[in-house]
Amino acid sequence: MVIYLSSKTVMKALNVLEKFTVDRPTWGLRELARELDMSHTIVHRLLSTFETRGYLFQNPETQKYELGIKFMELSNVVEENLKLSQWIEPIMKQVAEETGESVVLTLLDNSEGLFAKIVESNRQVRFAESIGKRSPLYKGASHKVILAFLPEEVQLEIAQQGMLESAEEIVSSDLFLTKLAEIKRREWAYTSGETIQEVAAISVPLFDYQKQVLGSLSVAGPVYRIEQVNPEQVASILKRNCLELSSILSKVCFPTRRNYLLKQL
Repeated sequence: MVIYLSSKTVMKALNVLEKFTVDRPTWGLRELARELDMSHTIVHRLLSTFETRGYLFQNPETQKYELGIKFMELSNVVEENLKLSQWIEPIMKQVAEETGESVVLTLLDNSEGLFAKIVESNRQVRFAESIGKRSPLYKGASHKVILAFLPEEVQLEIAQQGMLESAEEIVSSDLFLTKLAEIKRREWAYTSGETIQEVAAISVPLFDYQKQVLGSLSVAGPVYRIEQVNPEQVASILKRNCLELSSILSKVCFPTRRNYLLKQL
């Protein structure tokens, strides 16, 4: 028997999966149904299907669901295809050694920045965040330096979104766009305590094979240490190492969702 899935059914299934995030990795059936405003029966059917295929796992003690081992398998496929560790990690380690701080690769995905790879500092107090963490593009150096190279229409849209969300980073759209223009002019950004409290970062943009912004590379660490160094000096270290990194990225097509953000370029 052939079962045809409507696009609406597929969207419901994806909405269920996308609720499992770094900030909220586990869900109970009833709370997830309430969050999605969907019937318990539909959510239970979707959860059971995902569990059967290994995409979700139901903890026998808490009865809550979490992402399953299948995603580790799929993430390894992406990692192997992109060769992130083989090509990019040595460069990130070099930056970490030169600066003494952690280095973060952030990729643009839709209207958010995604922490794709982190090479931690060997110092006792260091940047601590999870791969897969997402943040809006108006928050933090690693995200703002990406936004600075997107079309002004997109910048304005994201600034307005931030104002609706009462973001502390945006006093007014005009002032925010002016700051983005300055970031684009100097080709690096610095922020303190925006993405993560007590953490500062210095970031430079990364571009793909079409010369369109792909993400950013950042040096991040405790505010008290980052404030002791010259941001321009750190930015120059990032830019120097990014020359080699850019030559790698120009040969790779990253499977990130950027088309609708870049179509106006």
